[in-house]
Amino acid sequence: MTKPVCLYFILLCFLNTLKAQTLDSIKYEHGYLFYHTYGNGEPIIILSGGPGNQCQQEEEVAIELSKKYKSILFEQRGTGLSIPNVMDSTTINLNAGIEDLNLLLKHLGLKKAIFYGHSWGGTLAMCFATKYPKKVKKIILTGPGRMKADDEFNKTFLYNRRVMLGVNDLERLDFLTNKQSTEALNEAETNEYLRLFYFSYIYNKRNYDTVYEKIKTGKRNVKMNALMSADVYKNLDIIEPLKKYKQKVFIITGQQDPLAFNTYRLQLLMPNVEVDWIQECGHFPMFEQPKEFYKYLFQRLGQ
Repeated sequence: MTKPVCLYFILLCFLNTLKAQTLDSIKYEHGYLFYHTYGNGEPIIILSGGPGNQCQQEEEVAIELSKKYKSILFEQRGTGLSIPNVMDSTTINLNAGIEDLNLLLKHLGLKKAIFYGHSWGGTLAMCFATKYPKKVKKIILTGPGRMKADDEFNKTFLYNRRVMLGVNDLERLDFLTNKQSTEALNEAETNEYLRLFYFSYIYNKRNYDTVYEKIKTGKRNVKMNALMSADVYKNLDIIEPLKKYKQKVFIITGQQDPLAFNTYRLQLLMPNVEVDWIQECGHFPMFEQPKEFYKYLFQRLGQ
């Protein structure tokens, strides 16, 4: 083997270690649930946000964790490849999302596992933990979502996002939001809407383009989002179960995250919550402040 070919082979092997080692699936009554596996070691179930975001939004986290652990990046029902044969309220709902995690553990032969969840993924992880506490070894959340469907949460989250935008951006975002409620946006309008929507989630606006490119890798399934959100607004309430939850809950949150108030809520609700705050950081600390984020993440995993 010549030297250039040898170097190419070594580089190719190295690059392959940075990608999903396997893509597997679980057959169930409505189709298949897919998951990606990275690395070796103790398994960590990784749950992306939304609801409805593709799991690829958390792929950097999975790759980084795979240096010491086995990362299981789960494609939640209704996202990515995990599209059920029928997409309606009977197949996309909160209980189905919880039971899919139970099915995943059984498929992997795990009696319990570590769960990492970002945003909505944090809500789903908390729901699973309160229903199946003995199946959770550790739970780590980043910018966790709601624990109960209530108007106060909706208002606070909305106002926190709006305060981050200027008048012109707000007017344009409102126009596009109203328009899409009555008709489909074209491609240019959809891209503009998403850029404006996520602008309030990021602290450092000078670095927004770079961060936004990473955010949008988790393209949202709009239908899944609508179905799951409707069910969550009707049925989610894990306040009392969380009060009784005995294990520690670790949270990593950006101080400037529009959802940071929810981390304070969890601190008041649960005495066993421990929080690592990151300054100059919004809702995606893994993209905005990766050095601080992974320092805290690996510290908490080691505890």
